[in-house]
Amino acid sequence: MQRIARFLTPAVMATLTRLGFAAVLLPWFLIGGLTKIAGSTLSVGPPAGIWPLSLGAYHTFLPEVMMRGAVPTAGQHAFVLAMTLSELVLPLLVVIGAFGRVFAVLLIAHIWIAGLATGHLPGGGNVFDASPFDPGPDRVVLWSIVLLHVVAYGVGPLSLDRLIDRLRRGRIPPARRGRDG
Repeated sequence: MQRIARFLTPAVMATLTRLGFAAVLLPWFLIGGLTKIAGSTLSVGPPAGIWPLSLGAYHTFLPEVMMRGAVPTAGQHAFVLAMTLSELVLPLLVVIGAFGRVFAVLLIAHIWIAGLATGHLPGGGNVFDASPFDPGPDRVVLWSIVLLHVVAYGVGPLSLDRLIDRLRRGRIPPARRGRDG
């Protein structure tokens, strides 16, 4: 056990956390985001107005507004667009390790806001109730904990952050431009 503990340093755990996130949660976010983009093969519903969003995006993030048949305000349009873009962009930035801590915090915020907007929180069930019929709250907590590891320990050595840091400190020699110098 001590050998395993010595191997699982914070840097290794940070890298493994991102790899696990990429394997399990990245597809979930990307597929979810693509269902909200009008015209994509995964799109849910027709385009909604001048925005590149499907009607499904509005039903996801503004369910009460859509159930009333109301027209979303400009602020609500911006909210749906921001939530959709963050669902597509933030997970990719966490996986490549670009400003990982900052984007992990923003992605945690996105998860909680989406949980509130979609009704998964607080009325979507109970946390730790072992019910397969209300996974919303459990999913929000679990995904947040995975990302909290990135917030606490960083993105690890195999990341864009580390590469940028090494380039800035001059630890990676610039590529040779040719044989003559």
